[in-house]
Amino acid sequence: MSKKSFVLHDDSKNTKGFKMLTSGANLDEFTKNPVMLLMHNDWDMPIGRWENIRKEGTQILGDPVFDDQDKKGIEVQGKVDRNFVRMASIGSWPPEAIEYEPDPEHPGENIAVVTKWTVREASIVTIGSNHNAMCFYDRESGKPIDVKDVSELIKLMDIKTEVKPKIKKMDGLNKILNLADTATDADREAAIGLIIADRDRLQGENVTLQDRIEEINVAEKTQRSADAITLIDGAVKEGRLDAKGKEAFVKLFDQDFDSAKATLEAIPARLSVTKQIELAKEIPAVELADFQKKTWDELDKAGKLIQLKDKFPDLYVEKYKTKFGVEPKL
Repeated sequence: MSKKSFVLHDDSKNTKGFKMLTSGANLDEFTKNPVMLLMHNDWDMPIGRWENIRKEGTQILGDPVFDDQDKKGIEVQGKVDRNFVRMASIGSWPPEAIEYEPDPEHPGENIAVVTKWTVREASIVTIGSNHNAMCFYDRESGKPIDVKDVSELIKLMDIKTEVKPKIKKMDGLNKILNLADTATDADREAAIGLIIADRDRLQGENVTLQDRIEEINVAEKTQRSADAITLIDGAVKEGRLDAKGKEAFVKLFDQDFDSAKATLEAIPARLSVTKQIELAKEIPAVELADFQKKTWDELDKAGKLIQLKDKFPDLYVEKYKTKFGVEPKL
């Protein structure tokens, strides 16, 4: 008895362009009668049976037990043991559920994916992954279906034409476009057309706004330059700024208008000679009034009697006489 395990099936795409998922395989019928056929010839007697039938990942595996009382079984077992035959293949009933997915080998096309199916038998085959290594049986007659015939294969996959349907997984796009799940391609195209139109409109409006902003900036800069010249000329006229300072402030205004304006306004105006003379005349009058309102003792305590004597000698004599009753000797 051979001790090797055979891969009876896996999830890979077969030569007919479709896949059968291992996860969707029903092994119940097969495990009840795990016959081993040769090349899917169910009109001949089995050459053995399968044991330890199981799913491992994406594969269906089985251990062969050859009939050592059957001439053909002994012959095939010898070829398996001597490593001349290495392949096995599943025979199943037609698909019970099918989906479609993008074909990574052919962008833009889809492939059929059988998601639910029932295993009927498993055979030793000489070459797998061809029409001999993927056998389907008609449910009514029980006879093999010739998948070499494209029309039979299309019928098997429940496809009415040879053009494979494209996937319509558009729920996410419909949600983004705020469309119902039943939206058609035309609905999506219309929604996308509106989005493109809005984009073009917004781009045009953005250009217009940018131009307007540029115009406003230029006008504002021109007005500020004029205001800066007015402020600087006024400061020069008031004597708060000379020619050298004028050039420096022109640069400051260009860099930061508000800071330059605040700095310029903080510079005090320079007094004219006439104003300075007038103020000089006002100072003695202010001091005289201060001396007049204070008594001899208050001035003495403040240490201002000498100033009074020097600046206002007549007031000094008057306050002395009031204090002591006699005139001072000056």
